Amino acid sequence: MRGVFITGTGTGVGKTAVAAGLAWALRKRGIDIGVMKPFATANKIFSKKYRSRDTAVLARAAGTTEPDHELNPFFYQLAASPLMASRSRNEPPVDIAKAVQSLNSLAGKHDFTIVEGIGGIMVPLTESEYVIDFAKSVSLPVVIVSQPMLGTLNHTLLTVMACQKFGLDVRGIIINKMPKKPSIIEQKTPKVIEELSGVPVLGILPFLKGANYVKVGRMVEKEIDLDRLLSM
Repeated sequence: MRGVFITGTGTGVGKTAVAAGLAWALRKRGIDIGVMKPFATANKIFSKKYRSRDTAVLARAAGTTEPDHELNPFFYQLAASPLMASRSRNEPPVDIAKAVQSLNSLAGKHDFTIVEGIGGIMVPLTESEYVIDFAKSVSLPVVIVSQPMLGTLNHTLLTVMACQKFGLDVRGIIINKMPKKPSIIEQKTPKVIEELSGVPVLGILPFLKGANYVKVGRMVEKEIDLDRLLSM
């Protein structure tokens, strides 16, 4: 399986925007891109076609035609971790083995697959399993999405440490939402993250107001070495 697993330092860092931007940029190169959002939660159904907005964005960016249940095997209608959402709604918990099987089936149809996690790497899926357990099961290289905000050194280093402890192959970090006029700290944050984590920063994406996957994709083309990503 060729592809990448996209995780983040937490909720709201822009994982979906980055994943969709990558999908769009690679698709523009003529690569058949598969996408998956194995686990998603939200307070309401997004549309008749896609339960999760994130899944819809990823599918449109990649131009995929698979049905929603293949792109998003587990969805809970409550904005919380899958563990909390399944408990609160008295629904069956996540089945990691089933999610892995779904990914293997989907990935076999495409040249390169982009898989987006939910929240951060330690979000609980069940009482004893986390997003990181799924990531380890699929054996994809990991790219971490971070931000140059206050606290990002702590969040990013903890994410890298957790991944490495579980034996995941962390290939790089993407700094997202860099302000147009960054402070001195925001300017230096990517270099410090790279120095302290030992993981390369693959690119720095600017904050884009009202950004969609096309706008993000164009910045991805400009700021990220896609050949390096494809070699993962």
